[in-house]
Amino acid sequence: MRNFIFTLTILFSINSFGQIINDESYLDLSFLKFKTELLNCVMQKDTLKLKDFLAERVFESKDICGYPGCPKDQLIKYYFKESAEDSWKDMLAILRFGFSRLEDENPDNIVPHDKVIFQGPSYLKKIDTENQLLILGENVNIRKEPSLKSEIIRTATYEVFNCDCNTLTMTNKTYQTVDGINWIEIKLEQNKIGYVSSKLTSYDLIKEMTIAKVNGEWKIISWFQTSGC
Repeated sequence: MRNFIFTLTILFSINSFGQIINDESYLDLSFLKFKTELLNCVMQKDTLKLKDFLAERVFESKDICGYPGCPKDQLIKYYFKESAEDSWKDMLAILRFGFSRLEDENPDNIVPHDKVIFQGPSYLKKIDTENQLLILGENVNIRKEPSLKSEIIRTATYEVFNCDCNTLTMTNKTYQTVDGINWIEIKLEQNKIGYVSSKLTSYDLIKEMTIAKVNGEWKIISWFQTSGC
C-alpha cells in the first residue's frame, strides 16, 4: 500500500499547474493502471519487464528505424541498454508530467491501434514546441546573461516563454554553454531577453511517448524525438 500511495503522489503531484500540465490519465482507469505499473517498471529500471509494455514495433523516428518502426528488442537495446541513463530519466519525466487523451486521426499509421491514444508529456498539447518552451520547476532563476554570476532578473514556476529555439532558425545566442551549464535564451516582457538553464526547461525533454490499445491491450507505440525545442 505504501508503494502504491508513493506512486500516486508522483503521478499527481504536478497537477496543480493544470493550465499547462494537465494529466488526463484519470479519464480511463485501465490506462491509469497501465501507467502506474509502467512507472514501477521505470523506477526499477527493469528492461525485461519493459518489453511487456511495448508494442511489437515502436515508432522511434523518421530516420533510424523509419517505417514501420523499431522492433521492441532493438529499441530496448539502443535506448535502454546503450543509452540507459538518459532514456530511463526521460521516460520517468514523461510519466511525471502526465498524458493528454487524444483522438488519433490515423490509427493505422505505423502500428495499427485503437483511435483513443494517450500522449505525453501532457504539455505538448498546450505549447508550440518550435517557438516556445516551458519552465519545468519551481522558482527557477532567469538571468540577464548566460552565467551563474549574472544578475537574476526574475524567477518562474511552470511558465511558458517564447524562444528562438527551432533547430533550423536558432542563432548562436539561443543556446550557449558557459561554465559547464547549457543556457537557453528566452523572450521576456518589453522585448527583453533572459537566460535559463536548459535542463530546467522542456528544451531538454525532447522525447514524446504515445500509448494506445493494440489488440485490446495498452502498449507504448511511439518513443519519438519531437521537433523544435
